[in-house]
Amino acid sequence: MSSINRKVYFILISLCIIISSATAVAIDYPDERPSIESGKKIYLSNCAGCHGEKGDGSTFSGASNFTNSEKMIISNSSIFYDKITNGIPGTAMPSFSKLPKKDRWDVIAYIWTFWIDKQSAENGKKIYEKDCAGCHSMLGDGYGLPEAFDFTNLSQTASKQPSVFFDRLTQGIPGTAMRPYKSDLTENERWDAVKYLFTFQFSDYQLTVPQLTVPQTTLPQTTPAPTKPQYPGKEWYNTAGGGAIILVSVALAVFILYLFIRGLKER
Repeated sequence: MSSINRKVYFILISLCIIISSATAVAIDYPDERPSIESGKKIYLSNCAGCHGEKGDGSTFSGASNFTNSEKMIISNSSIFYDKITNGIPGTAMPSFSKLPKKDRWDVIAYIWTFWIDKQSAENGKKIYEKDCAGCHSMLGDGYGLPEAFDFTNLSQTASKQPSVFFDRLTQGIPGTAMRPYKSDLTENERWDAVKYLFTFQFSDYQLTVPQLTVPQTTLPQTTPAPTKPQYPGKEWYNTAGGGAIILVSVALAVFILYLFIRGLKER
């Protein structure tokens, strides 16, 4: 092979690698955060046949087990999107590229719920609000501090594995305000916090809200404001003073009438 042919061959191989790599990482992110409820319907109709309704892959041999924590912590939403869109060659996993983009992202949101159990997310919420919300905000959008990570931005979060966030939470990020929490939080607490912050990717993740029993309080008995008693037959004109006023008024009217008549006669 001549040196020119070798150069051409090398260029072609390099282009193929570049193109294939670009194709693999070209992720079409959704216009809005995915919906778990919508994804559940899509999953049950398109995925549960192989992966099982519980996501454990028990229905079909070789199907991915979404409840396997060791595998889930090294996966991310972009990886799932690529597999759903392009399928997995050499396996029974077909391409679902005909599904609308939104539906593919919605089903990914639902897949994550097999790993993010409610109890862990509940515990993680308390930890997040205490130790993380000051910088990342209560909504996870990073508005608490400039340059804080925005967990709601899928172009950032979807390409990150849970293990990445766990490592950052454990070791911190040198040169930034992100400090290590290894000495403050146990390993389980750090994973719980990671599970909770992962839910910011979704639009409708619902935590279990405990039903609080509101004690019934007995209001103190209040005495109504006193009102002027109304006694039948005791109106003002039926009182002694009222009678006197009436007599004087009648006498005065008679006296005026007398003067009026007398005046007429004297004319």
